[in-house]
This record gives sequence, structure tokens and C-alpha cells, in this order.
Amino acid sequence: MHGFLSVPEHVWQKCGEFLQYPLSWLAGIGLFFIDIFAGHQFLIYMVLIVTVMDAGWGIAVSVKRKKFTLSELMRQTIVKVLVYGCALWIFISLDTFIQGETGIDLNLSSGLIGVLIVLTEGWSSAASALILFPNVPFLRIMQKALTGEIARKLGISEEEVTAMMTKKRNAKAQPRNANGQFAKK
Repeated sequence: MHGFLSVPEHVWQKCGEFLQYPLSWLAGIGLFFIDIFAGHQFLIYMVLIVTVMDAGWGIAVSVKRKKFTLSELMRQTIVKVLVYGCALWIFISLDTFIQGETGIDLNLSSGLIGVLIVLTEGWSSAASALILFPNVPFLRIMQKALTGEIARKLGISEEEVTAMMTKKRNAKAQPRNANGQFAKK
């Protein structure tokens, strides 16, 4: 991701992935209803939180892979915050305009955009967390769905991701001795 125009592409690509799963639809509907009752401030905070959380997980993955790229991650995060902020501002303004003209207080467009952004960044964060912690039960449930996202993050094929996750899971399952080394069979 190297610019302002790639962020919307990134969001639409992720939407195509996570909207294939019923759990994502439920999370999106839940966030949308919370936004209706809590107002725009809720989604603005959620967008900021998940964007920073994604950056944090990305940094942790980079450190673990010994491929630390803080400046690139920070640049991506700043671009995302700017693009997301502009998108939210435009759609909140649109909702406010519609409310002023019609008297109807519906936060449909801004709520929808905010939910898509939160789900996109949450999806990316879950993939990074799964790279770091492949044995966490909730993340393991999502492993098959996140394989493509993990492959893109690591720059490897989906088959290599599946093999890597299986190897990590099996390594954790092997008994260890008091020194933390694998026990001999």
C-alpha cells in the first residue's frame, strides 16, 4: 500500500474477503446498530482504535520476522488515518445535509462506511495476531478464512501459510522437558 488511492482498493479487497462469512455480517450489523444509538463519535473512535491496533500487530509481526519496517508501517498508518478520516467526514457531512433537508436523522452512509473500515482493519489485525499466536482458539477458528490475508502479509503462497500454521501448531503440541527443549521420543 503506497498511497492515498490504494487505501480504498485495500478496503474493497478486504470487504470481498470478510463479507463471505456470517460472523462478519453479524459483527457489521452489530456495529451499525451501535452506531445508530451511540452516534458518529463511536465509529470515529473505533476507526482510530482498530487502525492503531492493526499498526501495533503489524509491528509485532515485523519484529518477530526480524524484518522491522517501522517507517513504512507508520507511513501506511498515517495514510490510512487521513483517508479514513476524509471518508468519514464526507459521509458524516452527507448524513448531516440529508438530515437538514429532510429532517430525518439517519446515519446510514457514514455508519456503513465506518463499519466497513472497522471490519477491514479488524480483519487485518486478526491475521497478524494469528501469525503471532497460531494456537489461540478464537483465531484458529478463523484460520482458514484468514489464510489469504496472512499469505499477502508474509509474501508467501496460501499453501505455505497452511503448512507453516500446521507446523507451529504441532510444535506447540509436542512435549517439552524442564529446559523448554522438545522431549525425546
